[in-house]
Amino acid sequence: MTIDIRQVRMFVAVADALSFTRAAEKLHVAQPWLSVQIRKLEEQIGFQLFFRNRNRGVVLTRQGKEFLEPARLYVEAAHDAAEAAREILGQQAQFLKLGAPDFSGEIPARSMLIDSFESRYPRMELEIVNAWTSQLLDALAQHEIDMAFTVGPIDRRGCKILDIARYRWAVLVEAEQAAGWGAEIPLSALRGRQVASFRRKINPAFFDSFALRLAAHDIELVALPEPSTCGIRQHVEKAHIPVLVSEWHVPSFAAPNLRVVPIDEPDFNFALHLACREDDERPTVNALWGLAETFVKHSLDKNMISTAH
Repeated sequence: MTIDIRQVRMFVAVADALSFTRAAEKLHVAQPWLSVQIRKLEEQIGFQLFFRNRNRGVVLTRQGKEFLEPARLYVEAAHDAAEAAREILGQQAQFLKLGAPDFSGEIPARSMLIDSFESRYPRMELEIVNAWTSQLLDALAQHEIDMAFTVGPIDRRGCKILDIARYRWAVLVEAEQAAGWGAEIPLSALRGRQVASFRRKINPAFFDSFALRLAAHDIELVALPEPSTCGIRQHVEKAHIPVLVSEWHVPSFAAPNLRVVPIDEPDFNFALHLACREDDERPTVNALWGLAETFVKHSLDKNMISTAH
């Protein structure tokens, strides 16, 4: 026989209060509905639980008295099971699926934020899916990932976007070609030259954001056959053409024959973003988002302090 735990809980409440009215108030239910549930329980178990007498109030029958203790144990066991389930759930690792461009693993701001997140939430299981920004935004819209790091100008519709950091553009060039250049160069130093970059179809908005600027300085863009770290290095060494990279690429291309030279144009930069769906308020998403907001505020405060001094 399977007995509804809710009806058993109601029986115990009435037995303890010896009043349907007081039990209904304690359970926050209507008294007539409570009476109906007790009658259904009596029909299922096959015996009467209470004598109902207006003058004497509610009195347990002999069978009701015998049933009370096992009923109470049943209710307590159900409560213990629910508590155990909540405790087990709290101990389980929560999961967050995070998208990011492959190269973004080398971006300092991303690394610091992820390290801080994993340190603060050690039970959180984090999976990072690599793809280009445009693919990540599609995956985010289709609920295939929970959040994403993205770069460059993006379509913000349907997303919450937080700018994590900004980085200047740079070029990776052979050391011989960079002879005579300083620690930074203006775009005018590249006038009339070819510069390689990823293809436009990979991220059209991002590509257009720098292509127009380069074209204004008579710089010809050519396509990289393979826009990976290894592919970029090989292209510079084989084709002898500078490749557009970022200032944070310095450690990635550390070699005697190569140099990463930042472009000295204050507004020629791009942003690293953190994106999530506008309506996503899950605790796992809010945890990383809140930490990112703190990270950004801390970075702004540090910039303000350094500027003031």
